[in-house]
Amino acid sequence: MSRTKLIVASLAAAALVSQSAAGYVGAATTNTKSKSATQTSVKTLNNLAGVNIGAKSTVKLTNINILSQDEGNILTYTLTYHNNGSTAVSLLDYWSKVKTNTGVVYSVSAINSDKDKKKVVPGASVAITYTTKIARGLKYSDLNFQVLKWNFSVSGYEQVLGTIKIPTSYVVATPVNTTRKISFNENTANAKVSTVSVIGLGAYNYVSVTVQLHNLGSKTIENPNLKFVIQTSSGTPFALTADAASANLQIYPQESKTLNLIAKLPKTVNLANLQLLVVQNDESTKADLPIATMNLGTKKGQNSVTAVDKEKLLMIDNSPIATRIDSVSRNQSFGQSNLSIQFALTNKGDQAVAVPNYGFEIQSGSKSYSLTASGLSGVILEPGQEQMISVDGTIPVIANSDDLELILKTVTGSSTSTGDTPSTNTVAAAYPIAGYKLPNYIEMQHAIGQERIVKNNDGTFGVTLDAIQKLPWEDGNILATKITITNKGAKAAKIPEFAGSYKLDLTALNGSVQLINSNTTQILGVGEKASVYVAANVPSSLNFSQLQIQLLQKIGTDKTTNWVMFSNYGKTSELSTVEEGSYFNLDTSGKKSDLQTRKTYMYKGSSNDIIYTELIMKNRENKQTVPPLLTGYFLTDQGQYYKAEANQVKRSVGPEAASIVSFSAKVPKGTVVSNWRLVIGESITDNKFTAADGTPTGYVNASAMELNLDSRDIKSTLKDVQLFPYTLSVKEVIGNTSSSGLQVKMKYDLSRDLAFEMGTFQHKFILEVVDSSGARFEKEIELEKDFVVGGNQSYSYVINDPIFATSRTGGFQFSIYDAYQGEKTKIATQSTYYSNSSLFE
Repeated sequence: MSRTKLIVASLAAAALVSQSAAGYVGAATTNTKSKSATQTSVKTLNNLAGVNIGAKSTVKLTNINILSQDEGNILTYTLTYHNNGSTAVSLLDYWSKVKTNTGVVYSVSAINSDKDKKKVVPGASVAITYTTKIARGLKYSDLNFQVLKWNFSVSGYEQVLGTIKIPTSYVVATPVNTTRKISFNENTANAKVSTVSVIGLGAYNYVSVTVQLHNLGSKTIENPNLKFVIQTSSGTPFALTADAASANLQIYPQESKTLNLIAKLPKTVNLANLQLLVVQNDESTKADLPIATMNLGTKKGQNSVTAVDKEKLLMIDNSPIATRIDSVSRNQSFGQSNLSIQFALTNKGDQAVAVPNYGFEIQSGSKSYSLTASGLSGVILEPGQEQMISVDGTIPVIANSDDLELILKTVTGSSTSTGDTPSTNTVAAAYPIAGYKLPNYIEMQHAIGQERIVKNNDGTFGVTLDAIQKLPWEDGNILATKITITNKGAKAAKIPEFAGSYKLDLTALNGSVQLINSNTTQILGVGEKASVYVAANVPSSLNFSQLQIQLLQKIGTDKTTNWVMFSNYGKTSELSTVEEGSYFNLDTSGKKSDLQTRKTYMYKGSSNDIIYTELIMKNRENKQTVPPLLTGYFLTDQGQYYKAEANQVKRSVGPEAASIVSFSAKVPKGTVVSNWRLVIGESITDNKFTAADGTPTGYVNASAMELNLDSRDIKSTLKDVQLFPYTLSVKEVIGNTSSSGLQVKMKYDLSRDLAFEMGTFQHKFILEVVDSSGARFEKEIELEKDFVVGGNQSYSYVINDPIFATSRTGGFQFSIYDAYQGEKTKIATQSTYYSNSSLFE
């Protein structure tokens, strides 16, 4: 079995290659002047003199090819007979032989398709291709092509009319990007090698060749029985395999098609001066016959890697697709590099193209590492459309990382073979077809505050890791990351539906990770921003040296792809402190608000004290909205946290409307409040901000509000007693004793500041009477129930105690307390007398 038959793959074989790469080599880089000079000095077969076969007719050598085989090379050459006379030339009178410089003679025969050519009519030309098997190692310059005629007047009856010899300085093969006319079967076409690239991967070089065929005939070229071979300067042949689009070839008259071909060569093979041979299977001899030889312009050690910031043109379904690396970000830790590559594909053609599901690898020396492409599957590029995809993966930390290359590979698939090769369907390997030099990395190890540009079909976004907070929550912590996304494009853009992912050091966080998007519409106008929060519950004792945060784009029910990834070394972000009197700005879209502390009090209890902070929240939206539900913790100067109970408005409030928010917590008896802060964040539940009637499962976007404990002086009058937002003025207190006790009668004014919305009012008044003996009696008052808002109001109640039945004269101390959650603080007191006249009625 011949070596060539084993390695030359049929053009009709199913695709092993999904794409040939573009990339001009050799003469393509020279300037016009030097190129012109080179062309005038190079001599080809056209410059060879012909052999006269009559007064006005000649024979010229117009094509020659040598295909290497183990048992002997196959030679084909074409003699073109030109009849410039007035009578027909009979081709039965002429034939040809090949004679080497050492005298060895080879008989030749016309190929099957030319055997029936018998004559050349006046003014016409006829080409006949001859073939024979010659010894290995013979070069074109070793051969002499004899033109013979029958002549019965000479010895042997064979008259040599002339010999054509090719000088060693002549160029036989067609140069790159130069058209060559070829004939096969009943077809004629112009063939041209337009691009050649060499990609080294592991122990092999992969040579990609783009061949353009233009049908010159009047018949459709359909699945021609052509094969393509790369042949080295030493004569070793290697099969070129076609991609899927090139395998089932159909070219209409005057139409052009691009064939994408690739060959796998060991790196020990010298790449200098590789040649492409077009091979046709001769039906009569069943032999592979070369019909055209084309130079590939390759050089020793060539590696066609696309330079930084340059595009690589790929041909997909006869359409040019420009590819490039847009940016590369890298996270390095614990001996690993996490790479995220933004890769762009742009349709430069005039028809829609389905992009193959390419594979990607990172190559470092002789080693390669697989990457995963996100957003490529099923992509159809319309003319002029650009598709950005994310190519991600983890590789070892490599010292010479500047030498890394991104390798684009074909899709694996099934293949069939013909001839002496197996004819069963097999799984084809994925071949590299393009390589790209990586640009400078965007290092993401210390990512807080860094903006990264993300481009995709939805738009161009600036993505910034704003903060990573570790917040107290129940018996553990909440790990909450804030990421801001800005529309950097020139039109409105859609933010994908996200999921979030955490990795602490090298361990993925197994607990439920919540992803909260502040932009509920997912549409961002030009220059607008949206915040995305990634939150998860972690143990309070958990320590880590590096945190990786990933936004994943949802592309199906259970499928996600990488959108952006950040990582950060060291500690989490410090909580920003809001100074007393300053505002905490909550910028969540649709719920923008300002928070400011108003008062902080301590309620002294018998076993516990209660710390209480009152804040004012202002709606900064231009429409009615339900204020964000808040979560809070009191933080002591010793780093201790007390969970705070929140009380706030849970209904819509108008634009610029202010509402009262309070937080309180029980603390140990006698606790001293100094340099305390109130940590406040926006509550979340099940990947959303918590609804008004919901139960929080965490919180995000927290700040620490500075607290100063307010002292509450006890008023010596019952006028203008403050219990915000209420003001009480007691005009008169009268006590009347009777046999059943003491009746207390009051006249009062009660007002409420309607500029402030509030939720459930949790404070109460305690009215206290202390008689001269020191006996104390309390009455609990609910505002707007027992005491009503208005002026000149009256209220009375009876203290049923026999101590007053025997009192004839005297007075009592009347005090008012602010009562909150069972604890009270005196806020006003006044002495008064009571009347005992009823005792004698």
